[in-house]
Amino acid sequence: MKKRITLAFCILMFVFLAGGCIDELVPVDQQTSMGDISVYEFEAFTNYSFIDEEFIPTSTFYLTGEGLTKAVYMVENESVIDIIPLEDLRSSNEDPVNNIVVLGDYSSNLEASVTTFMNLSSSVEPAYINYTLSEDVIRGQKHIYITFSEPITGFVAFTMTTPRGQDFLHITTPPSVVRFVLPEGYTTGNPLIGKTTPGPDDTYYDSSGRKNLVWVNQGTATGSITERLQIFSNNTISQVNQAPRAISIKYYSESAPMGLMAAGGILGLAAFLVLSRSRRERKRLARIRESVEESFPGKDKNKKGKN
Repeated sequence: MKKRITLAFCILMFVFLAGGCIDELVPVDQQTSMGDISVYEFEAFTNYSFIDEEFIPTSTFYLTGEGLTKAVYMVENESVIDIIPLEDLRSSNEDPVNNIVVLGDYSSNLEASVTTFMNLSSSVEPAYINYTLSEDVIRGQKHIYITFSEPITGFVAFTMTTPRGQDFLHITTPPSVVRFVLPEGYTTGNPLIGKTTPGPDDTYYDSSGRKNLVWVNQGTATGSITERLQIFSNNTISQVNQAPRAISIKYYSESAPMGLMAAGGILGLAAFLVLSRSRRERKRLARIRESVEESFPGKDKNKKGKN
């Protein structure tokens, strides 16, 4: 009997230890995968990327009205990309970053230049670059890291979930160039509906009729996330350009202001009609009261006689 108990105990210990070993072998990081290149636009946006022949990392965010944002980074000799996702606590099981695509090569094989990015932008096949995707929480803020086995130069694209819908926030790490591309038929800037904070350094429309907003931050990368979030439009452009900053945008359909005015007009008209009707009803009741009082002429005399 004692032998059976001892044998059962040994079996249970073996199962427990084996289970623990198996759990330790489960990888935490997601490994390299080939993404879908067809969903991205790889534009060699070099308007502000090269200043005094020095390359400035450029990030372009193609915003949509469908709860997704497609990000395309232009990088040089970059080993890690730090992404601060906007999380939706109601759907925590969804991956905030997915469909990672790399167009480029290891920096030892490629030099950053306008010609290089122009050539890469016409590529039809993603490059097979080794990377891992990992997560960390720093000061209560979730970070997602795309870590490459060696520094790379080229385009890195990925899709982010935007649970706030038509409300997007990005924290820059200077020096950097940041561009937001709004969906066709959308705009921003109305203080009642939505605006950008801080205001962009450049605004224009591309060949597809989409509004583009550009921020150029040539400062040095210092300060914590909290310090970055504290820097907004109250600063001057020269002050903002010297430190990391948070860029927030609220965008809306170009017809939204007209719809808002129409809705305001309808509500105003409805309020006017209600007030007018109420006033008419009070006047009508006053006339009825006067008519009833006039139909009893002896009422006042009786009151006087009693006095």
